[in-house]
Amino acid sequence: MSGQAVMSARERLTALFDADTFVETDRLMQDAGVVTGFGYVDGVPVYAYAQDRAVVNGAIGCEQAAKIAKVYELAAQNGAPLVAVFDSDGARLGEGVDAMDAIADILRRSHELSGVVPQIAVVAGACVGSAALIAAAADVVIRAEEADYYLTVGTCAEADITVCCDKKAIETAREVLSYLPQNNLAAPAAFECTAGGAATGDALAMTADGGSLLKLSACTAFARLDGAPCGMVTLSADTLEEECAAAARFVRVCDAFSLPVVTFVDAAGFCCLNCAAKLSQAYAEITAPKVTVITGRAYGAVYIALAGKSAGADAVLAWPAATISPLAPETAVELLWQDRLAAMTDPATERAALAKEYAATECAVAAAAEKGWVSDVVEPAETREKLIAYLTMLAGKRVTHLPRKHANIRL
Repeated sequence: MSGQAVMSARERLTALFDADTFVETDRLMQDAGVVTGFGYVDGVPVYAYAQDRAVVNGAIGCEQAAKIAKVYELAAQNGAPLVAVFDSDGARLGEGVDAMDAIADILRRSHELSGVVPQIAVVAGACVGSAALIAAAADVVIRAEEADYYLTVGTCAEADITVCCDKKAIETAREVLSYLPQNNLAAPAAFECTAGGAATGDALAMTADGGSLLKLSACTAFARLDGAPCGMVTLSADTLEEECAAAARFVRVCDAFSLPVVTFVDAAGFCCLNCAAKLSQAYAEITAPKVTVITGRAYGAVYIALAGKSAGADAVLAWPAATISPLAPETAVELLWQDRLAAMTDPATERAALAKEYAATECAVAAAAEKGWVSDVVEPAETREKLIAYLTMLAGKRVTHLPRKHANIRL
């Protein structure tokens, strides 16, 4: 891939673990088409398996599935993260329904572990057909750019992170694990903060520790604030659309492992009701610390669904130029300032100036702060310091929901 030599299954697992810590399990089962074992990643115990393309193209049969099932069982029993490295053409067709049942068992085990221990899928080679179902169940999917990742031929699934080659994918898996705790009952490891935020207009880069941002999509990233891991979401668009699914999925992963969520909001609305409902419920279910920073617009449903204190934010910060309004100012003046529009000599060209005036006078965040809906109005350069202070204060947050089987999130 990408002109680099492709690593073997054992080489991939050796590269994943800290030096001289990889212990292979079921080592004498040579024909299963998978290498399994455990070791340490930055001192944290991790279980892993890597499909071996050298054996029947890594095809999954009953023997391979049984070997993999033991890895899931050990990860569950010991509360340790699980990394799955995929390089297989799918099921062993000669085993028929037995192979399908074996794959279904792996998928079930992955679903049962969801939210209990971090699961990272590395698509290092082919991950097609039924194998792609297992990879997609992981918390984070990392794909080497030339690797196939699809359920049916002709389609291409989107990974959370795409990198140049299998070696880089393994390195990235180690990096992702550094932001996550060992399990849902453990705290993530804190790192020493070596640098403050960058002097740039980008909100994430301004606030996160220098060099700590790990982007998962255009709007989501793992980061550290004063050495403590958190999730960061940027919702900045005239109309939120593609961001909704990525953000909803990401904040649920963060909440499962008690990572604080910091959301930067500058949006006028949603593309559809389904997107708004999906993102609203994802945010409402978060029990981890949750801080919103309104950097620009927070209009109507955007404010109601995810920006305000009533949406469940523990704190709401706002930049001085931000605006909060039930309607976009352009729409508000049409409804509320009709007399002033009528008095204009050239309403078509002067309407924008009137909307700007409405935003500055009627939608200023200072008014929301006076009523307690905004915790503080801060300058962009002060945001990092304020976020660190709030997240430190919220570190001991404990919240419980009403008893239920699960919420019925709109997908």
